[in-house]
Amino acid sequence: MDPTARLKLLFERFLNNDCSEEEVEELLSSLRKGPVSKALEPLLEDVWRKLADYPSLNLHHRDQLLGKISVRMVEEKSKRRWLLPLKIAATLALLLVVVRIINMPGLKPLADGKSINYITKSTQVGQRALYTLPDGSVVNLNAGSSLTFPEKFAAFQRVVKLDGEAFFEVTEQHDRPFIVESSGIKTRVLGTSFNVRAYKGQDIEVTELTGKVQVESSDKSSPEQDTAILLTPHQQAIYSQKNKYFTHTPVDVRKYLAWYTKELIFENTPMRDVIVMLEKRFDQKVMLENREMGSCTIRKARYERESLETILKGLQTVLEFDYEFDRYNQWTIQGKGCH
Repeated sequence: MDPTARLKLLFERFLNNDCSEEEVEELLSSLRKGPVSKALEPLLEDVWRKLADYPSLNLHHRDQLLGKISVRMVEEKSKRRWLLPLKIAATLALLLVVVRIINMPGLKPLADGKSINYITKSTQVGQRALYTLPDGSVVNLNAGSSLTFPEKFAAFQRVVKLDGEAFFEVTEQHDRPFIVESSGIKTRVLGTSFNVRAYKGQDIEVTELTGKVQVESSDKSSPEQDTAILLTPHQQAIYSQKNKYFTHTPVDVRKYLAWYTKELIFENTPMRDVIVMLEKRFDQKVMLENREMGSCTIRKARYERESLETILKGLQTVLEFDYEFDRYNQWTIQGKGCH
């Protein structure tokens, strides 16, 4: 969009009480960059008046700032060219106060002065849940995960926060990107289906099923490394929390969506990872008596709706071990390790 047209749109959205906090910041940034087109001067005056009555402004700050300029000149709508820089400076000053207030912890005002209500949905280990977001997008939340989203999305973008794993089916809206924030990573889409795995202390995985997504890191400390990557269907990006960079590769998405499709797929999977997957699926403790077994690899196995015991019996055909279920509701796997 042409910069002047975009700025005009931001002005109009602000005047209609329809500006999100991101758009207020964008308007502020645009005004900082340079002169405003003459065609936009009337809108600038309207914005100036609107800012004077901005419902979230502290009255003391507002009056203090207004006192620094000639309100009478603005109210008379003087068209003299020398007033334009004064109006821009005043508008910037007031916008700065607005942005500071918007960013205060615990306070997220909308354009009408009301606070944004955030909703958090969580699942326990062994539990999964399906949620529909305000825009119609559907989220399948995996075990031990939480999702936070606003009661109403902003007009300019849709932002949710994920801790854990979820499969997203996003409603397509070209004018409002959908953004998933997770441990310093942003996954940005317009309309697609993808999986995000972002458990604390683990590398972050974004697996694309349909459409396109852009995955980017907020950490720009390593300019020589890629901080953003574009994924197409059947590709996966992995972000190393330790090394702060991305890798990406084609993958068999069935393996990474198995929790969502209610499958368990093991392909060259270390036994320690198998144990983690079984514990999350069945919400039962599974322990390796011999830690050396953790490095043993299950080359190829697939299960759908089988019980935990049936799966363990199946794994016995590819790896030599015994198991028992004790009175503490714990499964213990006993074996010598790999041969």
